[in-house]
Amino acid sequence: SKYNNHDENYRYQPGDLAYIKPATQCEQTQLIEHYCKHKGIEACVPIGPIVYYKGFTRAFLRGEVRNTEEELLEMAARAVDDVCEGKKVVVVDGVGYPAVGSITGTDNASVAVACGRPFDDASSSTSQVDIISSACEDGMGAACHGAEAPKNRAPIPVLLVGKSGVGDAVDSFNLNATYFANRNVPVIGAIFNKLSTEGFYSLENCKEAIDMYFSKRQPKRKAYGYIPEIPSLKIAREAMAKDNVSSEEEKLNTSLQMADSFVEEFSKCVNVHEILRDAEEVTMEYIRQHQAQSSQGSINGKSAALKRDHNFAGSHSMQPAKIPRLDPQVSKLNIVSARNAGFSLTRDQIEAMASAAGAAGG
Repeated sequence: SKYNNHDENYRYQPGDLAYIKPATQCEQTQLIEHYCKHKGIEACVPIGPIVYYKGFTRAFLRGEVRNTEEELLEMAARAVDDVCEGKKVVVVDGVGYPAVGSITGTDNASVAVACGRPFDDASSSTSQVDIISSACEDGMGAACHGAEAPKNRAPIPVLLVGKSGVGDAVDSFNLNATYFANRNVPVIGAIFNKLSTEGFYSLENCKEAIDMYFSKRQPKRKAYGYIPEIPSLKIAREAMAKDNVSSEEEKLNTSLQMADSFVEEFSKCVNVHEILRDAEEVTMEYIRQHQAQSSQGSINGKSAALKRDHNFAGSHSMQPAKIPRLDPQVSKLNIVSARNAGFSLTRDQIEAMASAAGAAGG
């Protein structure tokens, strides 16, 4: 393979790995859940505590949802801490595009900030750990659940999945990365998916142009790999869509075989080791800078400004930027918070009302 992702130094057992999707719009069983079981990865949480069910966002704005924004994010953080316990690599999956959930203050950037790796202010040495999105060492997860919540968290480093082509691929990457950068959540780079194997927009042609772009314009971010369209998988997907004969079990087995084929191709085309290394480094750098600020603040009696060494757009403060929130007092709807009045609706009630009004989703 092009990348030596089978190096013994980077070999993990199923018990070393975990997957979680803290926020989701879909509660149907996804292939990732079956695949984790297929591979013996028991720490798999495909549906986290934040669910954008039918009618959720409008009910939230009216104050009819029982949990506040802060409570939802804390629930997500605890779920990530739980799944991290004893793991070496944890994949924290986002939902939709970066701003999904912003209306309730639980967008992907807010989740990345809330669910990041916990650390102390003290500038004690920090153990190294392989991190993709978020990871905890043996015992760290348990440490997150003492009586006192973690004081500090390093935001989860983000890896974006990009489009095929060149112009649209790069433009879309920058659009998505800028949202995270505005909240000071590090975006380490991207993987570009479903590239053609021939013609002007072939993988090799697009790779040459995109690599050149990152080298010239984004030297501190990387394109970690380019995944081609896999003809056999495309044919299999189309056949499954037309298959009205096979049982659900047979279709699932076919899907798992397709997933195995994709993972094998992925390992050839994507530099997984470099993703792990860079995610770890950006997390450790954040912790070191925050601890240095804390130490300097103790000496001087005030907080020292942090210098950032990542080429992020937007604010240069290490503190996450705040997303504008709806102010009921100035809203045209002049909504009075039902939650503050001690009133809330159940999920069943919210969904029933939304369905009756014609809602299609959250």
